[in-house]
Amino acid sequence: MKFTILSHAGLLVEHGGVRVVCDPWLLGSCYWRSWWNFPEPPPQLIEGLDPQFIYLTHLHWDHFHGPSLRKLFDRRTRIIVPKIPTRRMVEDLRWLGFHDITEVAHGERLRLADDLELRSYQFGFGVDSGVVLAGGGRTLFNCNDCKLFGLPLRQVLGDYPRIDFLLRSHSSASPVPLCVENHEKLLPQVNDILDSADQFARFALHTRARYAVPFASNHCFLHPETRRFNVTATSPEQARGRYANLAAEVGADSECVVMPPGSGWSEEAGFKIEPFDFSQRERYVAELLERKQGTLSAHAEIEARTLGDFEAFCAYFRGFLSSVPWLVRRRKLCSVLFRVQDAVGSHLWLADPPARSARVLSEVPANAIVIDVHASVINDCTRLKMFSVWTASKRLRIHLPAADTLAQLNLWFTLLDLYETDLLPLRRNFSLRSLSVRLRRWREPVELVNLLLRRLLLRQPMSVRRLYPLHPSKAGLAR
Repeated sequence: MKFTILSHAGLLVEHGGVRVVCDPWLLGSCYWRSWWNFPEPPPQLIEGLDPQFIYLTHLHWDHFHGPSLRKLFDRRTRIIVPKIPTRRMVEDLRWLGFHDITEVAHGERLRLADDLELRSYQFGFGVDSGVVLAGGGRTLFNCNDCKLFGLPLRQVLGDYPRIDFLLRSHSSASPVPLCVENHEKLLPQVNDILDSADQFARFALHTRARYAVPFASNHCFLHPETRRFNVTATSPEQARGRYANLAAEVGADSECVVMPPGSGWSEEAGFKIEPFDFSQRERYVAELLERKQGTLSAHAEIEARTLGDFEAFCAYFRGFLSSVPWLVRRRKLCSVLFRVQDAVGSHLWLADPPARSARVLSEVPANAIVIDVHASVINDCTRLKMFSVWTASKRLRIHLPAADTLAQLNLWFTLLDLYETDLLPLRRNFSLRSLSVRLRRWREPVELVNLLLRRLLLRQPMSVRRLYPLHPSKAGLAR
């Protein structure tokens, strides 16, 4: 087996004459010109990839990137996706022109060659997955954004007790707390910048992987609304530093390897690392900004002409709010005000759960949760049902009237994700497809009950240390 890092979350695995590409965001930007690869993959790395298989872990655009799929790959390429309750991934792939699509069930073994197998492990609300590729006596676990823990993670480790290479994200894409105005004072308890590095390190050491690779987090921000977030990213070097400290504490014979695009590993040559200094982020971003100025200026002109589509906004929220259970909608879900900026000015659009509707306001109500968003973004979210990628883009500014309203905002984000992954209305969970998907993933609700009991009976808060316990070993945690 050999593998090559292609980009932020792009990966090429080769074995026995078979080439598998995972999550190929290889061209341009994603999330409305907000995210860009850091660093960009060199053209020679992505020319002529011609894989037999492409595996897509989930719907987020830095993993499921339509322009890269459309421009770089033959439409006859076999695409593999996790079988989740929604068929959105399959439908979007068909819209892009791909028709040889295989949905692989949770934990199902898919043989790609005589000595190469793929297994998909799904986790969360039904949209995310990790993938194991095993061949030639080597095992690679591409966990990327999938935050497995407890019984679901034990399933993976039971199927693959020896993991040679573990690839996982090391920086948060959440809009909280960074997109919350005045979050330093309002939300002082929210995780600081190094927590993501700690999560990466503890997860990788808990799996006893021989090598851990910080992955799926190497992007930068170029849109004027999001450039300020460049200083908040957790670098792979921070992840490696935290990993080294923890590995020394527990005596783990394991190593964290930072692999910029073009870097790889093979049985014959071992690691081949392309030079790139992640500490020079500010300089690289400035250079990239200069190179992409034409693209950014053209996009800015389009945004400057865009008008907000209130009709689409109303239609979306009528459907969404009607899907939310009555008790939640009436008792738990507060109204949210969207302050939409477009070509003619600023508009106040209120999503009103009790009324299951939206309306225009002339002023901001007292104690309202307010979200500033550009019309070009909210139009796509409502026309195309893409709120599930909105928060990762960080193209929003959140104004909370008080710290305790954060729980209400998080409930909004959770319900929007459930709606767009076909888990709302609740009746959709009882379709044959959804029931068969959930049955294979029985460990998740069991683990959820376990966590709740520990919280209620033992007063144990959920923490990374408890999710991924590390045990000192004279022999080392890895083999």
